[in-house]
Amino acid sequence: MLTFTKARLLAETWAQCVCGDGIELVQDATIAKPYGWIFFYQSSAYLQNPEDFSLALAGNAPVIIDRDSGEIILLGTALPTAEYLKRFEDKLPPARMHVKIEQPVWL
Repeated sequence: MLTFTKARLLAETWAQCVCGDGIELVQDATIAKPYGWIFFYQSSAYLQNPEDFSLALAGNAPVIIDRDSGEIILLGTALPTAEYLKRFEDKLPPARMHVKIEQPVWL
């Protein structure tokens, strides 16, 4: 079972492997769920200069890090994130939705 800190490190590593250097997780956007955490990521340059849309990543779908398996599940961008999460949660065994949620603590 992963802690939030380990899940965050896994998400950071994944985002950097996929997108290269200059990528950060968006702390305020992280969602805690009973089955894990949903991480969003964006270019560091855009996060420092949000008025310059040319610096933003495109197609950067959020990822779920499963707290039990460490699996990385890539969501999509065509629909709202809430819809992707509903579809994912509908396929989970009901017991996975009743685990105590570990809230993100960013250090």
